[in-house]
Amino acid sequence: MEVSNQKRSKRIKKSFNLAGIVIVLVGLIFLWLKQDTLVLITAGVFAVYVGISQFANLCYVNLNTNNGKISIRYYPIISILKKEYESIEFAHQSLLNFKIEKAMGFSDLQIAIKTKRGIAEFPTISLSALSKDEIEQIRFALKEILKNNR
Repeated sequence: MEVSNQKRSKRIKKSFNLAGIVIVLVGLIFLWLKQDTLVLITAGVFAVYVGISQFANLCYVNLNTNNGKISIRYYPIISILKKEYESIEFAHQSLLNFKIEKAMGFSDLQIAIKTKRGIAEFPTISLSALSKDEIEQIRFALKEILKNNR
């Protein structure tokens, strides 16, 4: 099974860029009109807009459960400095537990696996850019793997 939010990620990135350009253009118009207070307000709005987008941590996610392995590839959709591409791959039998948590409107995936040295937990993966159906597909696929492991 494969779950990917590639199309949605592209729409989010285009919308973010378009809204950012509009905010900057409005600021330039106020600058041209010599409305210093409105320029400062627009700059503040832009800073808050970028800050919220960084806090949301919207990620492109591709989960593949074929060939006896679970492969998760993800990276931030909106990144100011650089994109950090991440990848997780492990055998179905290694999956010990997973949890999809929802906090403040954002969903996160936590995964724990068995290793020779004990239990390893991967860093949390943001699922905020996925639709509810895609999150449920991930939950179902991982539950099935856990059920088959027991």
